[in-house]
Amino acid sequence: MLDLLYLAPETLRGEATLRLLARGRIGLFVVDEAHCVSQWGHDFRPDYLGLSVLHERWPAVPRIAVTATATEQTRAEIVARLSLSGARQFVASFDRPNIQYRIEPKNEPRRQLLRLLRTEHAGQAGIVYCLSRASVEKTADFLCSEGLTALPYHAGLDPQTRSVNQSRFLREDGLIMVATIAFGMGIDKPDVRFVAHLDLPKSVEGYYQETGRAGRDGGPSTAWLAYGLQDVVLQRRLIDGSEGDLAHRRRLAAHLDAMLALCETVDCRRSQLLNYFGEASGPCGNCDTCLAPPQS
Repeated sequence: MLDLLYLAPETLRGEATLRLLARGRIGLFVVDEAHCVSQWGHDFRPDYLGLSVLHERWPAVPRIAVTATATEQTRAEIVARLSLSGARQFVASFDRPNIQYRIEPKNEPRRQLLRLLRTEHAGQAGIVYCLSRASVEKTADFLCSEGLTALPYHAGLDPQTRSVNQSRFLREDGLIMVATIAFGMGIDKPDVRFVAHLDLPKSVEGYYQETGRAGRDGGPSTAWLAYGLQDVVLQRRLIDGSEGDLAHRRRLAAHLDAMLALCETVDCRRSQLLNYFGEASGPCGNCDTCLAPPQS
């Protein structure tokens, strides 16, 4: 007898899996990372749409959907696409008061990152996010050349290397993972002391999800981002060349505009971040714009 069966949506839709499930008695379906079902979510995965099979084949089995990052609009789409109308919604606070949010102008981002690690997070575990595989490799090599222990992680690496690097990150102390956004979903290492972005995230949802991997033990942690005009130019170019219709590109542009507003605000960053998810908040006293207000 199985107490828990954990499946990716891509696996669940296979006929062999459906036949296996049909042989047992299921007590509950849980859809994790449910924001992936939404076109407005930051990590849309088409196979999540196939989860409609759950209520079609097993209409009497209870279902719940959970995610750490969903705006009101995303929650509405989750309800619609997973046929959860009438279900109760439980929305906890999005505030992570132990994380200090900091965004600074991008000059020499790897050198800026190195200064952060040496002055504030020496010997501590953390994640560095880069936009491209090439940047991941170069950044990991740079950190290693400076005497730090850093490993790369991206979809271009062979599965065994990814698995080994991920296992080392989870087991070892003080290791730095340099990665694309391919890394992180399902990672629950409690003592990640910093999450750094060397490139502009595509959305506030993505930024929140990625920075939320820091400080899960409740200890003081840093969410640091280097941001420059070249990031905006690159992201706009990627949007213009993306697949999908005009409505899809407009969604991507709206995500980017919200992220830019967070980067450029002179008010409390945490307050603006929480407001994006529909949660009111005053100045937090633990972000860069609160600790060192911009000069007018």
